[in-house]
Parts: sequence; structure tokens; C-alpha cells
Amino acid sequence: MMREERRKPLTAKEASEVGVKFLAELKNLAKYDISLEEIELTDDKSCWLVTLGYPHSGLETEKEYKIVKVDAQTGEVLAIKISG
Repeated sequence: MMREERRKPLTAKEASEVGVKFLAELKNLAKYDISLEEIELTDDKSCWLVTLGYPHSGLETEKEYKIVKVDAQTGEVLAIKISG
């Protein structure tokens, strides 16, 4: 959901949708397998840090977590990191 430069920044909901879509495509997961764990706007309001959980491969009872960094203006995914 990358978009042209715009005046109004992404909402938390829009940023979480970007993160879920990106992670689903990257890991070949169904979107319903991914859960939103945390979301935070950086102090300078330039990026959303979206923490997502998804089932650990082979272990349904355990989750893996990733932090997706989303540009608050454009919706571009800038980074993905291991959480924890």
C-alpha cells in the first residue's frame, strides 16, 4: 500500500494493514494467521513500528514476532526486524 507523498499521515489502522499485508506476502501466510501485537508512532512521527505475531513454523502453540517499520507519510515498508 505504498502511496505518493501526501499531507495527512497514515493512521495506526492503515499502518497495521500495510504491515500485515507485507508480512503475509513475505512469509506466505494467510492474513488471518497474523495478529497485531503492538503499534507505535515514532517520537518524530515519521514512522509506525508495527509488531506482528504469527505461528512459529511447525509449532502452533508458539509465535514468532516481527517489527515492521512503515513510513507514516508514504506507507512504504522501510524495514522488518525480529522482535525480542
